[in-house]
Parts: sequence; C-alpha cells; structure tokens
Amino acid sequence: MATGYTSATAAVPASGITFPRSHRANIGVIVRDLSTGENIVEQNPDKFLTPASIVKSITAASVLLAGKADTAFSTPVYALGDIDADGMLNGSIVIKASGDPTTESSRFSNLPGLINSTADCIRRLGIRGIRGSLEIDSAGFVQQGPVDRWEFDDLKYAYGAGLHPVNYHDNTIYGDKALADPAEELLITLEERLDADSINVEWNEVDTAGILPRPLLTAVSPDAWQIMREMMEQSVNLYAESMLRLLAPGENRDAALARQLQLLQNTGIDIEAAQLFDGSGLTRANRVTPDFMADLLETMAKSEFSERFVSLFPCVGQQGTVRRLLCNTPLEGRLVLKSGSMNGVQTYAGYRLDSSNRPTHVVVIIVNDFTCKRAAVTSAISSFLLRQFPE
Repeated sequence: MATGYTSATAAVPASGITFPRSHRANIGVIVRDLSTGENIVEQNPDKFLTPASIVKSITAASVLLAGKADTAFSTPVYALGDIDADGMLNGSIVIKASGDPTTESSRFSNLPGLINSTADCIRRLGIRGIRGSLEIDSAGFVQQGPVDRWEFDDLKYAYGAGLHPVNYHDNTIYGDKALADPAEELLITLEERLDADSINVEWNEVDTAGILPRPLLTAVSPDAWQIMREMMEQSVNLYAESMLRLLAPGENRDAALARQLQLLQNTGIDIEAAQLFDGSGLTRANRVTPDFMADLLETMAKSEFSERFVSLFPCVGQQGTVRRLLCNTPLEGRLVLKSGSMNGVQTYAGYRLDSSNRPTHVVVIIVNDFTCKRAAVTSAISSFLLRQFPE
C-alpha cells in the first residue's frame, strides 16, 4: 500500500485534470509508482465517489482471489418420463438452471447452442412427441433478476438485463432491449425448433413420480476466466453479476458481496473505503475512494495473479470500451484501463505497462458530477495521462 504521502489533497494539482466547470465536479486521481508504492499524483484520494463500471475490476479480482477463475457453469438437460413404442415421451424435457450467463450468447458463438443441442439429442433418442411440457428447474438459485438498486429507467435496456437462473441470448432482445423473462423466451425458441423437427409438445400434466431422469446432455459454459475477459473488454453487466455470484454459490447477492469484502480484507485492503451493492457498477449507490482502487490494483499487481489480472484490462486505443481513448498517441497499447461511465460520471482504472507488458504504475481516475460534454472530460483525461507518461 502507498505510504508517505498526504491522505487528502483537495486542491487540483498543477498537472491535474481540468475541463469546463471542473471546479464544480468531484475529481479523484491517483497515479502510483509500483516500484516504490508512492503516489506520484493524487487528488482527493480519500473521497467517496461513484465508480461506475470500474467495479468490474473489483469483481474480477475477487474471483481470482477466490480461486474461481477456471470454474465453468454446467447446465444438465434430461428427459423425465417413459418413451413408448411410438416415440412418445410420457413426461417432460427439463433444463436444470445453473445461472450460466452465456447460454446462446452471440459473444460465444463458437460454442454449441443449448437449443440445437437439446433438439438433436431428443431426435436421436427417437422421441417423436412430448406429452408433457418443457420445463426449467431453478431450485437452488435464489434472488434472480436486476439488482434492486439499479435505476428503473436502466432496466429496459440491454445493459440493465439482470441475472436469472436461466439466461438466454445475453438476456436481450431487438439488439438493445432487456428480456424480462429469458427462461420463457428460451422455452418458446426450443419449442419452435422442435416443431421444425415435427416433434410436438402437448403441454399436459403428466405424473412422473418415481421415474428417474434420463440425461440428454450437459451444456458447459466457457470458464470464468473467458467470461471475465469479455466482461472487462465490453463491460457486460450481466457477466459481472454472474461472476459476483460465483463467490457464494446457492446464496443471495448479499452473501456474495460479504464474501467479496472478506477476500479483499484478507489481502490487507481497507474495506471500509468501499461500499458495494453489485458486481457491475450499474448502481449509483456504489462508493469507493481512489485510494481503495489504487490499493486493489497494487495488491493484484504484486500477487500471484498479477499476469492474469492485468491481462483482463483492455488496451487503450485498441480494445473494447477504451479503443478510442488515446488512439494514435504514444500511449496506445501502453496503458490498460477499465472504463466506467454514466450520466455525470467518467472513470478509469488500470495500469501503465513497460515494453515487456509488465505493470509499472497504477492509474485511477474518477470524475463525478461534471456538467460539460463527456468529450471534454475524456479529452482532459487524455491530456493528463500524456503529461504523466511521456514516451
């Protein structure tokens, strides 16, 4: 952790971040030299500020600290009922929900789709009709849907799609709208696929008591590491909420958040400098200090997880949500930053890299309550970074 510097600097440094009406904004900045642990720039290091999507880097760190980076979601599908001589299943097809956020996701289009795989298995089993129904078994998955602290206006958009026991197509529809009931949409689409194969679902109630399920397949997601790469590069809120819940399987969000804080506290980070209510940063209720973020980034850079953690951050000027930041400047590809934005909020957190792609400095920039255009803020931040790291 950084030592030997003033813990509260209210005045804007001469080399700090200024933009139109910046005196009305709340700005927190830390640039920390990892070789010494010293802050070479700081502004309001102890001020509680809204972090937006840089919260995802906290979530990613927690998953690594918990040893969950190689965990994958498994979603079993089985037939429940007898199959008669005519190929009629006297029962139902059941999907056992696992909370997998990547089911039928266009972000992982190289994976076999659950719907086509299920339909193929049903056909190969010789089933020509289903007397019962298509069902979702969500037992053991608690507290589904959007986070209760997310703003109502966000919930209709794709970025406001909540985590459910069964998720489908990133829980989005029409490109930018959130699915309120992804399980229903998945079952509708599965039935349509079965209809195309001339397999009719009758939707009757069938007594299957005492009948053992017949496994059809188990869909396996990408591991958490791959999901987090997409989460960080494209800032996918759904994936972040899923990763948070990995910390406390079968428990609610509060339990996962408590586990996260315990993991961070175990490393020596001051958890009193953070108030977190989700894994994605979508709620404005989240608060962190720049010093907390800098301590987290420094801790991870000096941990056994350093290489994996640092590689999760997208390169400025090249990747994801920071592909336009510092593009065609000497810092393109030399900074890796997670960005965050919402109305009146612009944030960045990450690292400056050396020529061997090893982190040399921690960078934390949190701007709240600005009233000028966002472009003016990002331009000021770019100028600040170019001054700090002349190549």
